[in-house]
Formats: sequence, C-alpha cells, structure tokens
Amino acid sequence: MSKAPEDSVKVSAEFQRRIIEIIADEEIDGSDEGKKCSNAEFAARVGVSKTVISNIATYGILPSTASLVKIADYTNKSLEFILAKTEDKDFEKSAHPTTFHVRLLELIREKGIRIADITNNPNITFSRNSIHVWLKRKNLPAIEYVFQLARYFNVSPDYLLGRTDYRHN
Repeated sequence: MSKAPEDSVKVSAEFQRRIIEIIADEEIDGSDEGKKCSNAEFAARVGVSKTVISNIATYGILPSTASLVKIADYTNKSLEFILAKTEDKDFEKSAHPTTFHVRLLELIREKGIRIADITNNPNITFSRNSIHVWLKRKNLPAIEYVFQLARYFNVSPDYLLGRTDYRHN
C-alpha cells in the first residue's frame, strides 16, 4: 500500500504561487516598518518545519495532508483555496471540529454502505485496506485521496476532514 497516489501531481505551480502570496501578506508582529514575514517565521507560526514551507515556496511541492491542514487552519481558509483550486476566500471553521476518521465513519453509516462499496467505485484509486489502515492508525490519506473521497460522498474536503460543518464550500 503506497502512502501517496503514484499518478498524483506532487508539484503545483498554482499552489506555490498561492502560498507565496499568503506569506507575502503576513507581517512581522509589532513591526513599525511593515516588514514581511520570512518563510521560516511563517513555518513557525503554522507549526510545520521550515523545510515544508521552503519546498512549497521554492518548488511547489505538495506537503502531507496534515501540513496542508495546519496551513489552512492558520490562515482560516479552505483546502481548495490553499491549493489554488478556488479563488473563494470564505471559510467557516467548525465550532466543534472533528476528525477525518469520525467524519468518514459518519458518512459511511449515513450512506448505508460498506468500505468495499467505496473502493469498488471506478473513480477511487486506493485499496479497501488503505481505508482500514487510515481508520486503525488514525493517519490521514494523501490529499488526492481526500479529494477522491470528498467527491465520492459529495462533500468538501474540509467537511470530510472535520474542519467545517458545511458539506460544501
């Protein structure tokens, strides 16, 4: 079982530009001169390593889903905005956030399906075992898999990840 989809795009120029813009809009706290935030300072504020932000800003490399969620949480934006898949900046964070694992199980129960039903769908490129591992180990799938699941359940990736209570952005 692979951690990331083999055929997924691991580099995104649009994402790179979006993150550079976000960092450029950050100011250093208490700065009279309007000094801009460095990549290292932004990484510290977000709670990810300097390497993650450097790889994004320099090469457009997509980080882990957990790092993407930290960036989205810090900026209070949707994952689709962070990934430059939308220009819509509006995002309403859940008053009672939940986890991907809880939300996925809720959606499965709500739809009255089995995990095998999900992975038998031709638009799903991961195995049934992958879902069991994500649920058992409480780890997050690669972002492409999050988007596949969100499309399958007809919800936003942020809803699936438990970041918002709105099913659609």
